[in-house]
Amino acid sequence: MKRLNRVKAHQDFDRIIRNGTKIKTKNFSLSYLPASPDQKFTRIGIAVGKSNGGAVTRVKEKRQVRAMLAKRNDYSLPIDLIIVIRPCYSIEAYEANEEELNASLDQIREKLN
Repeated sequence: MKRLNRVKAHQDFDRIIRNGTKIKTKNFSLSYLPASPDQKFTRIGIAVGKSNGGAVTRVKEKRQVRAMLAKRNDYSLPIDLIIVIRPCYSIEAYEANEEELNASLDQIREKLN
């Protein structure tokens, strides 16, 4: 993901999670907000809690989600999105996790169009 497409600030994470629309699935919890009028692209933040495992496990999970998003390569919607990886996420079930994430992202796209 390019730097433009990342949510980095803690205040932004809090604002999006607190005020955004939520979609919960087995492995993910997604929160999104429409972006400011001058923003013409998607910004994404990925969060993993300590309950998911040690640092190595959490980094692997974030890498997998980034790879899933890179395959999709669709950053045209003007929204801010936070993807929280839930503790039941399994690194070994990559394809199933990818289908679940893509279905959630498609659901968001349908709601906004």
